[in-house]
Amino acid sequence: MTRTIHGPLRLAAALTAGTALLAGCGGGGYNLSAPPFAGSPACSTLTGELPDRLGGFDLERSDVTGAAAWGDGDVIVYCGMPEAEAGGDCFDEGGVDWVAQPPVDDRTAKMFSTQGRDPGVQVRLRNETTDASAVLSALGAAVKSIEAREPCAAAES
Repeated sequence: MTRTIHGPLRLAAALTAGTALLAGCGGGGYNLSAPPFAGSPACSTLTGELPDRLGGFDLERSDVTGAAAWGDGDVIVYCGMPEAEAGGDCFDEGGVDWVAQPPVDDRTAKMFSTQGRDPGVQVRLRNETTDASAVLSALGAAVKSIEAREPCAAAES
């Protein structure tokens, strides 16, 4: 009897361990981590208002506070970031002021951060071909839930 139970238990243990390992990967090669100010009430509101589809990708389910991903990490949004450093060209998309920033890693082709909002929101696009304008516009309604301090024009003066 032990022999017939032992085999299935070993298989179940191996499957459980494999599932746990895959669950910790954050998808196919991307990892999400909570931004420094992700616990703010503003980020809780924002993450509750994010769209189910963005940039042509479906929202991935995650339990990481202040972070969301669409596709296989093709679009990543972080709420709770420090405000972007001044110096970039500020532009309006979807009623939100954004600043383009240099990518922070080799998995990011384009990166944008909000200007004049606290906490800050950062958007990372993995592919050059993803329509940044469409993604930022679609995020506008959710991001506008975070109060804007001043528009780009005032910040640049």
